[in-house]
Amino acid sequence: MEERKAKERRKAISSDRSISSHTAQDDEYLVSVKNHQMLYLMIRPNGTKSWIYRYKSPTHSKNKRISLGIYPKISLARACEIWRDYEELLSRNIDPKNHREELKHTIISKTKNSFNYFAWEYFDTLKQNQKENTLSRKKVRLDLICTYIGNEPISEIDSPKMLEVLLNIQANSLNNDGKPTDKAERCAGIASDVFVYAGARGFCSSNPASLIKSQLAKSSYGHRPAVTKPEDLAKLLRAIGTLEGDPNTINSLRLLALLFVRNGDLRRMKWSDLDLEANRWQFKPLKGQGKLNMVKDMVVPLPRQAVAILREQQKINGHTEYVFFSERAKKHQIISDATANNHLHDLGYKNIHCAHGFRATAKTIMQEHLKYPLLLVEMALGHTTKDPNGSAYGRFEYIDDRSDMMQKWADYLDALKDGKDTVEFRADAQTKADSTAQLKALIDQLGEDKVLELLKIKS
Repeated sequence: MEERKAKERRKAISSDRSISSHTAQDDEYLVSVKNHQMLYLMIRPNGTKSWIYRYKSPTHSKNKRISLGIYPKISLARACEIWRDYEELLSRNIDPKNHREELKHTIISKTKNSFNYFAWEYFDTLKQNQKENTLSRKKVRLDLICTYIGNEPISEIDSPKMLEVLLNIQANSLNNDGKPTDKAERCAGIASDVFVYAGARGFCSSNPASLIKSQLAKSSYGHRPAVTKPEDLAKLLRAIGTLEGDPNTINSLRLLALLFVRNGDLRRMKWSDLDLEANRWQFKPLKGQGKLNMVKDMVVPLPRQAVAILREQQKINGHTEYVFFSERAKKHQIISDATANNHLHDLGYKNIHCAHGFRATAKTIMQEHLKYPLLLVEMALGHTTKDPNGSAYGRFEYIDDRSDMMQKWADYLDALKDGKDTVEFRADAQTKADSTAQLKALIDQLGEDKVLELLKIKS
């Protein structure tokens, strides 16, 4: 009797303000919504308020009820909208609850067949054998592609759609000169991998990304700035010699000039990869993993000057894993990739020379001025090299010749920095010296006139 009177005293809900007047009781109870038959707000003892729709199923005689969500996440206005939708379904003899379940299954089905689903399933397979920085770059590309086509069923994505997506990416990734970078090409590459992954599992029959790369504008980054003349290199070396501050960074710059490896490989140099007694550094280049033109394993012969610098680093970081350990670097615990370039900028070399530029410097001067064979220079750079028969050279091939070249390069840099004559460091200098000595011995033996006569006859 008292419960019935309490129900009679509960006014139907007509506004959000009226909802606040209904508070929790010992038992849950329902409050109707004005002008919305069978729509109720349920108030539970814990104070939770949720919308309930009660109806008679068109396919069964029994009554049903369906939850529309929690208040206030689902507002009164939104609950009324849902009520109207369900009333309209009932007018067409469609059970709202069954309809909602079917819709849910459809959405789940589409999600499991979406590009987004296969993209991240494929990405998970990469985690087994790829390095963190490579995964990070690929994740950025997948994230970008998924903003365009992530929710679309993978089997319904065609080449025109992929072309539209990649052209848009290309238009939004221009360099400072207004020319396209390789972002769209790389996105096309990883998208193609996703389609191959899904296709192998029977979820799509074509690879719409495979045809697109040829339709994209050729990427352009331009050459990274580098000094390539001996006189300019001499000035740079003297400028580096004036640097003060963190020895980590200064020593890294000195080693980059001596060894001309990639800055990323140098920054990650580990003590365990070094043999300072044998003057060797053996490691796996970052760009060698998955790159056809880069060696997967590399040995760098260390000149005396490099070993001396590394001995200095031992006093600083010998107790750590990395040669260029940095306490300030929280993520990788090594000096930042921007540190060397920042110092070069401070020296006035912005857009003139960068950390990566030491590679171009060494390659150009070694070939053009010091006349070293291309094979030895390419091996020193960590590029794959083959003989005319197609046989690839291993990491220890020509190690004595390479050691000699690296030592002469280091000595050449010292002479260049000090303003001394550098002719003796040419690769053919010893051959010329030998020829001169032989000629002098012949003159001593036969006489100058006789030698000149012989040379005229030969010519």
